[in-house]
Amino acid sequence: MTTAAGDGATGEEPVGAPGPPAPRDGACGSPVPVADGVTALSATLDALLTAEVWRCTDAGVRDAVVALERQAARLDAVRLRLLAAADDRSVGRATGAPSTADWLVGATTTRAEHARRRVDLALALQGPLTATGTALAAGDVTGDQAGVIHTTMTRVHPDVDAATRTDAQAFLLEQATHLDPRRLAHVGRHLSARLDPGTHDDLARTEARQTRQRAVRCTQTDDGTWLLSGVLDPTGGATLTAALAPLAAPAPATDGTPDTRTHPRRLADALVTLADAHLAGHTGTSSSRPRLLVTVPLTTVLDPATPGAAPGHLPGGAPVSGQQTQLLSCDAEVVPVLVSDDGTPLDVGRTTYSFPDRIRTAIRHRDQTCTFTTSRGGGTSGRCTRPAARGHLHHLRPWSQGGTTSERNGTVLCGHHHRLVHAQGWRGELRGTQVVWHPPDQTDPHVPPPPWAPRLGTLVGRWRARARAAPPRPADPGCAA
Repeated sequence: MTTAAGDGATGEEPVGAPGPPAPRDGACGSPVPVADGVTALSATLDALLTAEVWRCTDAGVRDAVVALERQAARLDAVRLRLLAAADDRSVGRATGAPSTADWLVGATTTRAEHARRRVDLALALQGPLTATGTALAAGDVTGDQAGVIHTTMTRVHPDVDAATRTDAQAFLLEQATHLDPRRLAHVGRHLSARLDPGTHDDLARTEARQTRQRAVRCTQTDDGTWLLSGVLDPTGGATLTAALAPLAAPAPATDGTPDTRTHPRRLADALVTLADAHLAGHTGTSSSRPRLLVTVPLTTVLDPATPGAAPGHLPGGAPVSGQQTQLLSCDAEVVPVLVSDDGTPLDVGRTTYSFPDRIRTAIRHRDQTCTFTTSRGGGTSGRCTRPAARGHLHHLRPWSQGGTTSERNGTVLCGHHHRLVHAQGWRGELRGTQVVWHPPDQTDPHVPPPPWAPRLGTLVGRWRARARAAPPRPADPGCAA
């Protein structure tokens, strides 16, 4: 951000008023009391609210807007500092409030869902995020950006050392100088995914939680129209977008007249078209199925189990774990794009990775239901009974390990068992016409990002070096035999 430059030669009415009076000298040279500062701030705001903006030049308005945004960030720093003090002194107890957040809601009508986050942020800025607090007080980051940094740092794995946490915070503050809160949050998701000693176990757990939180509501109004609302996980949203995109493309008339429908209208029409096609039994062919791009770095493919391996990412940049990438690749027309560290594409996977319709039909006819069972004898004891028509198709021998897209290398799994197989590493084997599942003997890997990656890669490299140099952690006596 930049501050507004004063220009006494323009002769225009200034947008602001003179700043607050100089601090009064106390017996020990103490600064202005907080109450006096708030009073002075109120007077300054009164002057700004009554300023004759019409007298300002365009440049004056532009510079003042930028300068006030910076001052708003500094004011947010003051608010959070005082909120931390209020929590330290438990000021809400005098009103009977059970917590500072509850007191804040009653005293200021702050949204309840925001109050707890503000208190947590206020305390963090006085503790582990002092660097972010300093940047906020200087107006170098906004309150929203500080909130993103706080959220990201709370997601960093607890086993990550203090020096790496300091590096991570500095990295986020550096990115905040040119990224808005939404894009900063995107970078933060990649950061927390890479600083995971469990090679993205946290990311896989987050994906599972987001999948459980899927929800769509269809509500009919009094006039008969329908309101749709809901939330989808990153993969679900990307899949729906990929399915709707070709159907929502502008469709000019035969005489060349442009399509006058708005983009939201085209998406609504596409959703209805998709539903009509499904009800009519027209599910499309393999050549017309939408494609979902998942970008995967070469370094991750070569060594996916290394802590700090970069995750794959969906269109739009949302990170996706290796487990989820494998899950998608089995039964969707996914085009895995292999890229180098600088994002240069090295190869594009064959779209025949997805099972063609005739092979899908043969596998579903053979299996009838989800084939997952813990029985080792090839029988159906304990076998899942979810119908094959609603199941996913899975490569028994992974494509990445030379597996083919064929009837002999495919099987049906319901969504729950498909996720389980990829998450835990179960191995399937076709014996005659029966699929036998073997328990896991190893864990699965995970996968990456874009332009700010070199700086993030350096941070992760330093973390790895510290982890290698650290003495081994003593065994937990509680786990001794």
